[in-house]
Amino acid sequence: MATNKSTLKRERQNQKRRIRNRMIKSRIHTTLKRVIAAINEKDREKVESLFRNYMSFVDKAVKVGVLHKNNAARKKSRLAIKIKKAFNEGKYA
Repeated sequence: MATNKSTLKRERQNQKRRIRNRMIKSRIHTTLKRVIAAINEKDREKVESLFRNYMSFVDKAVKVGVLHKNNAARKKSRLAIKIKKAFNEGKYA
């Protein structure tokens, strides 16, 4: 166990950040599961609204520093491709 004042503070900060990061990542995963479920149901309106929410959550995670911007771009791109395939439109249909 750390005994320095600075290391104790660093542990407190890390714990707060770990909890925050876990909450943000959990929200992203949950939203992704909802989007995929809506894709399987072929509910286009629901997919569009959930996809906007997903993109918003991912962008906020990048802003806070939970995800790297390239990681976020990859996640959004892959989900967009899945949506296009499901509704037979665009390049990846």
